Amino acid sequence: MALRLYYEVDARIQNKLPATTRKFANVAKHAIARMETEIREGVGKQAYRGYVQALNKWLIPYFGTTDIAKLDLAAVTAFDAWRTAQSGKVPAQSTIKNHNSALNRVLDLAELNGWIVKSLRPTLLNKGVKTQSRGSFSVEEYRTIYSALRTFHKQTPNEKSAATRETLQNYVLFLANTGIRHGTEALGLRWRNIEWYLRDGERYLAVSVDGKTNKRTAIARDRVVDFLWRQAQLNPRNTAGDFDGLISSQLDEEVFTTRLSATVTVHNLNRAFNALLDELSLKTGADDRTRTLYSWRHFYATQDLERGVSTHALSRQLGNSIQMIDRHYSKYRPLINADLHSGRKKKH
Repeated sequence: MALRLYYEVDARIQNKLPATTRKFANVAKHAIARMETEIREGVGKQAYRGYVQALNKWLIPYFGTTDIAKLDLAAVTAFDAWRTAQSGKVPAQSTIKNHNSALNRVLDLAELNGWIVKSLRPTLLNKGVKTQSRGSFSVEEYRTIYSALRTFHKQTPNEKSAATRETLQNYVLFLANTGIRHGTEALGLRWRNIEWYLRDGERYLAVSVDGKTNKRTAIARDRVVDFLWRQAQLNPRNTAGDFDGLISSQLDEEVFTTRLSATVTVHNLNRAFNALLDELSLKTGADDRTRTLYSWRHFYATQDLERGVSTHALSRQLGNSIQMIDRHYSKYRPLINADLHSGRKKKH
């Protein structure tokens, strides 16, 4: 048996194959453990959460018992067909990019440990459907929505739903006036992440978030103070007498909770907001694009561009590259600069 193993290993080495290999599931679980450790230690990217989800939901169920060294282009192509069949549609490019990144984390670990060789790593392709950018809101629609939100929580007899809708009012206004991403970025915010930034005798509300790519500090519009203080009063553990006292206390509590002391979830916020948009007939815009809570980020960006904020300054506020800002928002420039294009106003 020893001789047989020796000659098998020798033959693999002679053919430039890894001496030993592992099942995909084992390597993937090792990769997941490393990413989760880095997240806990504060050095992991937010994107790791998406990679872990992709591995557990898609990649491990399909490749689990496959030897990592046998993961070739044919296997990846077969996975693409299976994934399309399972979801009932061709995935978006962003989804495939996320899955490819997760798979590369596993392949990197396998290569590092000598379970695969670089020359045999499959090339990961992305032939998904180009992601359509989400719609945005006009200023008039923004006013309609925040006016409706004032009484939206009174329209349901369900106590939990009413509490979620009450928090939704402050959440929408916060997103629309900071540009912070809906979901993990906004819902991960704690009161200790908010502070006053002093400069030249003026103070500005600074919000530190753990972004999609890295940590950053965003400056909120001045009116956000009112929305956050109203939100703070929903938290029974907040004992501060005013907003300044709350900021000074550095309360280690999540910002977006309900008066029932429950943290709101992405699912519940989305469901409540979609119900409101349906009620107001605002789910789809004039451009036929669907609007979601993420659309408030687009709303914020277009408002800043209209005010003359540079793409460089906006990219720092939003945590995106300048190229990303240009790619996603350049199409709005004719509308933003309507007064210039119409000939009514000269550019100064």
